[in-house]
Amino acid sequence: PATVAAALARAATTAFQLHCIEHDGTSADLPYRRLYDEARAIAGALAARGLSAGAHVALVVPEVHGFIRGFFGISLAGLVPVPLYPPAQAGDLATFTRQARHVLEASRAAAVLTTADVQPLIDCEGIAPAPALLQVDDLLSGTPLAGPVHREPGDVALLQFTSGSTALPKGVVLTHANIGANVAAILGPAGLDARAGDVAVSWLPLYHDMGLIGMLLSSVYAPADAVLLSPVLFLKRPSAWLEAIARYGGTVSFAPNFAYDLCRRRVKPSQLASFDLSRWRVAGCGAEPVRPDTLAAFAEYFAPTGFRPDAFLPSYGLAEHSLAVSFASGGVRVDVVEADRLVRESRAVPASNGAPSVRLVCCGRAFPGHEVRIVDEEFRPLPERHVGSIVARGPSVMQGYFEAPEATAAALHEGWLVTGDLGYLADGELYVCGRTKDLIIRQGRKYHPADLEASLAELD
Repeated sequence: PATVAAALARAATTAFQLHCIEHDGTSADLPYRRLYDEARAIAGALAARGLSAGAHVALVVPEVHGFIRGFFGISLAGLVPVPLYPPAQAGDLATFTRQARHVLEASRAAAVLTTADVQPLIDCEGIAPAPALLQVDDLLSGTPLAGPVHREPGDVALLQFTSGSTALPKGVVLTHANIGANVAAILGPAGLDARAGDVAVSWLPLYHDMGLIGMLLSSVYAPADAVLLSPVLFLKRPSAWLEAIARYGGTVSFAPNFAYDLCRRRVKPSQLASFDLSRWRVAGCGAEPVRPDTLAAFAEYFAPTGFRPDAFLPSYGLAEHSLAVSFASGGVRVDVVEADRLVRESRAVPASNGAPSVRLVCCGRAFPGHEVRIVDEEFRPLPERHVGSIVARGPSVMQGYFEAPEATAAALHEGWLVTGDLGYLADGELYVCGRTKDLIIRQGRKYHPADLEASLAELD
């Protein structure tokens, strides 16, 4: 499909559906046909408020079902969704208020689509022009649009704000063509190798690219059945994720490294007999450093459930590349490198003579039609097994950061996306070492914080 709205319109002609499980465990089926009708009603209500095509509409809705309806309602109206994380995932109300206000101002949002509970927490005072505050449920009574407002593949489809881990969040501008290219790569033979009967299961936040594009939009574009859990439910009870995979016959599910470790520590041995994970053929891992010991321990612990180690699919990606850059199917492959030479000489060589070493997980090759290179500080390509800056090129790369020309110029260099990550290639496959800006330099030596954190985590 050429656009997000066209993908939903096509999915609505099938019998596939979403199953939404909220933070309190309540659940409901949402067939794509009904989702399309509800989204058209919301789109009609937005159009009636005079919002012009291409206007930005912020979306902050904690409920899974409400977020999905709101997102597609905005898209069908020819508007641009700007997802925000809700208060419960902000850590505290002060952080939510500060970050939400920054996103509203930076995105020039014309409206905010939210709920009755969240609306009083949104601070729009002093923002000019002030965005209209609208509640998702109130818009369902709108006169449905006959069909999606026409948009071109090159039109903006999503304004995805980065996590803001190293600075204030920046708005990543993605077109329908960007999202379509990335979803096609994810679903294709070099990605998930999507097949009939696949069922996606995810607790990943829908306001984040991995949950939104990787799980929700990929399911709609496929189209396929998907089970979407509230991230709050997973954090309260990690076993809910595995229960959903077992109950609905999940075949594809992704999570960060910490989620696999959390399940191993929180799921009791007495619970294993109640899980059947034998249909889980793709267990994706990304969004943070992939630790081989974590995945090996998970596979061993959950072996009685039918889980297979070759289901693991380590991945690498970032919001500026829509989502995914590379997948490594067939299980976890590890390269052992000498730590001292890795950071001191910017060169990865096999460990020897008992020298301190690090184990890095293969993240696979660039998708077809996309490229990945390793370059030095002068942007010159480095040979294999030399550590440098990871850069990527292809149809999934963002258009830039919204109204941030300096940041865009720093991130896009002659068509290449400068990811800000360090890594190297071995036999054409990518190994990620860490973030460029996160390096700790002490007395001339360089240390990766993720390695220090992993070592600290092993201490009692």
